[in-house]
Amino acid sequence: MNTTHIITTQPAVLSTTVVTQQPTAKMWSTGLCDCFQDIKSCCCSFWFGNFYYSCLARRMGEHCCVGCSGYGGGCVPGGHLAMRSRFRATHGIQGSICNDCCEISCCLPCAMCQLSREMDHYGYAPETCC
Repeated sequence: MNTTHIITTQPAVLSTTVVTQQPTAKMWSTGLCDCFQDIKSCCCSFWFGNFYYSCLARRMGEHCCVGCSGYGGGCVPGGHLAMRSRFRATHGIQGSICNDCCEISCCLPCAMCQLSREMDHYGYAPETCC
C-alpha cells in the first residue's frame, strides 16, 4: 500500500509598520548656567561639592559614593557622568555622553545644579542632607 502525504504551506504574511513621527527628546527644563534660579543648590554645589553630589546620588536611588567622584579622585571615577547620563536617559532628555562629559569637565558645579533643578522638576523627593 502506497500512501502519499501532501504537505501544503501557507505563504507567510508580512506586515510593515511605517513610523511617521519619531519621538522627540525633551530639553532640560533650565539651562546649564541658570544656577541662580536655585541659590541653595548653587551654594551647596560650590562650597560643599562632593557632599552635595552624594545627596543628589541618593535622590536618584544610587549609593552616596557615586556622587563623591571628581575632585581629588573620589570614590567612584566617572560617577558624575554616570549620574547625569542615567538621568537623561531615564527622562528622555536630549544630549549625549560626550556632551555630558564636556559639561562636567568644564563646569561641574553648574552641571550638578542643573541636575538638582531637573530632579525638582520631575518631583524627586528632596534629600535632607543640604
